Amino acid sequence: MKKILLFAVTLILCVACQKTFTITVTSNNGNYGTVSGGGVYTKGTEITIKALPKEGCKFKTWEDGNADNPRTLIVENDAVYTAVFVPNEDMVVINVGADNEDFGTTIGSGVYAKGTCIQIQAVPNGGCYFKAWNDGNRENPRTVTVTVNTTYTASFAIVQTGIAPIDSLIRNMVKVQGGTFLMGANSGDDLANANEMPQHSVTLSDFYICRYEVTQELWQAVMGSAPTGDYAWTSTCGKGNKYPAYYISWNDCDTFIQRLNTKTGLHFRLPTEAEWEYAAQGGNKSKGYTYAGSNTLDGVAWYMDNSNSTTHTVMQKTPNELGLYDMSGNVYEWCSDWYGATYYSESGNATNPQGAVSGNAHVYRGGSRNAYASRCRVTYRSMGTPMVRYNDLGFRVAL
Repeated sequence: MKKILLFAVTLILCVACQKTFTITVTSNNGNYGTVSGGGVYTKGTEITIKALPKEGCKFKTWEDGNADNPRTLIVENDAVYTAVFVPNEDMVVINVGADNEDFGTTIGSGVYAKGTCIQIQAVPNGGCYFKAWNDGNRENPRTVTVTVNTTYTASFAIVQTGIAPIDSLIRNMVKVQGGTFLMGANSGDDLANANEMPQHSVTLSDFYICRYEVTQELWQAVMGSAPTGDYAWTSTCGKGNKYPAYYISWNDCDTFIQRLNTKTGLHFRLPTEAEWEYAAQGGNKSKGYTYAGSNTLDGVAWYMDNSNSTTHTVMQKTPNELGLYDMSGNVYEWCSDWYGATYYSESGNATNPQGAVSGNAHVYRGGSRNAYASRCRVTYRSMGTPMVRYNDLGFRVAL
């Protein structure tokens, strides 16, 4: 028994003697290269660390002057090894950053061959906007020719209009992650119209879209007054701050958006038809519902069977997978595209499609308080001339 205890104590002491050390391996510039080999090791262990230059760059030396790569070490204590990378003589380093990463991000950093034309971009977060680059240039995206190592810093700011409905709009812009989806109805959908087919693949970039339809209070905050005369909002069709704006023509939308952009410094617009349908489907979170957020319409929409022939305040029904309200029902919503009845068959698979090249009517989508259930499907399409106004036709904005 004593021999066993003695052996155990000896074993514990031996294990305790196997002291470990931390080896940290870093790069002097992550844009130029990466490293490998760091970790926690037992004293006396032989390890290999390595510097991995990125394209257009080369390893120069370790910070302590050693130029071996890969480099073999015997672990004796805690240590930090920094790989020094430099760009090749015929390459140029472009650093693209933000003055405040809480307000926005940027695209374009890298190492490029001299003379290359590249695009850099400032991407503001929700509620913020791009002001200018550090050299005063305000183009965004911006094309530059790389000649020497250069740093471009994007300046962002928070939109603060002091106008509550506009500030609320900005806070409720939902980012939609881009992706590829099937647009339109499949041939087996008995409710589908010919203009909803053929179903085809569409790829979209990221964009923002508002959580709710443009409200009457938002309309008045931007335009200064409510529609009058034959197009005045009424209690019969729904009247109040949180009710959707209606009797809005496509041309009215254009005027509204121009004024909104002037007030905010942002770049609001109508969604394209493809963006609208992708968002209504739930984007990359889509569960394939018939309507925006459900296969049961009553839970997500105000339409002919439950609206009592009037619009209702926004965001009362259940939202869809992206947190967007009233994409089915309440009021139809204008899109930016010209309408083409056979556009789907002519466009084929597309990336960021903009609709027909020309036309005499624009697309609107989504169903309304007066619509049958079949017209509230996410694939349903309709159209109106740029000047037409209906008491169940409004819009929501994209960014």
